[in-house]
Order: sequence, then C-alpha cells, then structure tokens
Amino acid sequence: MDVREKRPIRILHVLTAMNRAGAETMLMNLLRMIDRNSVQFDFAVTAEGRCDYDEEILSLGGKIIHYPKYTGKNHLAYQKWWNVFFQAHPEYRIVHGHIGSTASIYLKIAKQYGRFTIAHSHSTGGKANIHDWLYKIMSFNTRYIADFFIGCSAEAIVSRYGKKIAAQTEKCCILKNGIDTEQYAFSEEKSRSVRNALGLGQDALVIGTAGRFSEAKNPFFMVDILAELKTRKPDFRFLWAGTGELKDKAEAYIASRDLQENILLLGVRDDIPALLQALNVFILPSRFEGLPVIGVEAQAAGVPFLCSDRVSRELNISKCVTFLPITEPRLWADSIMRESIFRRVPNALSDVVKAGYDVRETARWLTALYEKKVCEKTGVNS
Repeated sequence: MDVREKRPIRILHVLTAMNRAGAETMLMNLLRMIDRNSVQFDFAVTAEGRCDYDEEILSLGGKIIHYPKYTGKNHLAYQKWWNVFFQAHPEYRIVHGHIGSTASIYLKIAKQYGRFTIAHSHSTGGKANIHDWLYKIMSFNTRYIADFFIGCSAEAIVSRYGKKIAAQTEKCCILKNGIDTEQYAFSEEKSRSVRNALGLGQDALVIGTAGRFSEAKNPFFMVDILAELKTRKPDFRFLWAGTGELKDKAEAYIASRDLQENILLLGVRDDIPALLQALNVFILPSRFEGLPVIGVEAQAAGVPFLCSDRVSRELNISKCVTFLPITEPRLWADSIMRESIFRRVPNALSDVVKAGYDVRETARWLTALYEKKVCEKTGVNS
C-alpha cells in the first residue's frame, strides 16, 4: 500500500509518564509544531494516573497507552504484553524508545513485528552506583537491537550506545532539543509583570532554576550555594520550579540552612518562559545531564547562566554560559554576584535559532526522518 494512503504515520513514543520534565517537554514542543497530517505522536506510559500533558496530547489527536512497569519478576508478562500489543496495533510503523532500561526488550519485540525502531538517549548517565550499573547492564544490548539511534548530544550517544554506534552516521544522529524560541524574547514589561505577580521588587536579586528534585539535579548542593550567597546578599530571592522524589528532603534541608524566606518553591509550572523573564541569573549545578531543555530555554531568554561542568559543553550555544565545578558552593556564590547586574545577553535568542534549536526546524527534520525510514522499511516512496 502507498505510504500516502496511510497518513498520518503514527509514531509510538515509549516513556514512563508525560509530566513536565526535559524529554517530555521536548516531545510536546515537537507535537505542537509537527505537521500532524503527516505524522502523529502517541505515547506509551507506565503511569497509572493522569499526567501533566495528557489532556493536551488528546486535544492534539494523540493517544495514551498504558503498559506495565517492568519489575524483573514480571519479565515474561512484560514480554507478553508487548507481543499482544504489537499484534493488535499494526498502525505503529515506528517505535521511538525513550526508556533505556527496557529498550532492549520492547524494541526487540517491535522489530519482530516489522517495526522500525529508534533508541533515544537523553542523558550522559550518573555516578557508578548499583542502580547505574543495573541500568547499564539492562540497556547494553539496545545497541545491537535498535535500527536507529538518537541522542540529545554527542556525549549522550556515546554514554548510552558506545563510540562504535556514534561513529555510524548512517544510523545515528543528534536531535537538538528544540524550543518555541518566540516565547522567550525578553521584554522589560513581562519582567516587571512577573516580578510584581510574585511580590518581588524590581531591584531585587532574583536567581532561579527549574527541574526535578532528583539526584541528577543536585538539589542539596543547590541549597549550599544559596546558603553561601546569603552571607553576601541576605535579601536575595530564589525561584525553584519543579517537583520530584527528593522534594521533601530538600525542603527539610532548606529549613536547616534557614533559607525559607529566600527560596520560593513554585512546584510544577507551565509558565517557564515567563519565569525566566524575572531572573538575574539562572543556575543548573547538575551531577549529570544530556543536553537539558531548560538550558536552551534560559539561553533563549538571554539570562546569565551558571552551569555544572558535568554538563556537555555542547550546551554553550550563546555567550550566556559559565561552567563551574560542583565542589565549592563559594565559587557559585561569587559568580552569581558577578553576574547579578540585571541585564540580558545581547543576541542570545538569535544565537539559539542559528544553532538549530528552534522547534520548527527540529520538527521538520524529525518528520523527514520518520518519512524516510517508513519508506525504506516498506520499499515505497512517499
């Protein structure tokens, strides 16, 4: 059958939950901009309850499928679920896997049913603890299974799939974490409005971050930075958007460092472009990352950006970024004070666009990839 008679091409993205996190936000940016007459995204998740993006996904024509969480003990049942699913759903001609721990299972089964399979790496991996080693062991065979490999950065590809895969340009590429750059253009009026809404003075020193309260994001070191900053600038305010498994422990640590008055815990937000307008400095002291979407967003807004030196230098898209070691909170506090003059980095937004991080460009690129791979798989030209 002619590919054109089976439009849109339905892509099954495999994740854990469609909440407001880096990879999920990147996929939603793409879904909003992609030509949905040509390509449509559906999402397979293990989350049982409603997630942040579910309602919007449904409104944009996408579907949400719930698959069982892998526990190890349910290995055979997990395999059976995917076998039954692919037998019943031939409409999914491409399976795009974002969950690396079990990709070697579900992508292998997808291939057995003739689907084109993509493995996508969003991170460079964490420290060498038992969980990281188990992850590496479980995900290792993916490099021998997937038809195609995508990473948010070159380091993310090498970390997950190895140097041999990274060198095979015909089956491996970087997909830049595209954003809707038009939302991030700085405006003095927007900045004043956001600060007023949050009860922040126009001359206040306002720092911020956004991301999960997780080991990767290094929240306790974040608090140590702010405690050090308070010895220099007692009346600063810190906007902290996000939630996660370490939130309660982080709140307790904030109280132990007497920072409750300085830190505004904003929870999950859908107005990150607006919040960035209010900042003097953005900080991201992560233990590890791939190429974080929020780092692209902060640069598009022209915010002076202090970043962990554990993050790929590929993130240095504009002249906003300073990389610092995550060993000395004092260095971060000193850098915040140096960068804290309320100013924007000129031409930062245009630098982000020129570097290929506008989601309109990445959506066109990904559509072309999907169409090409479906044509190659079916032997039919679109």
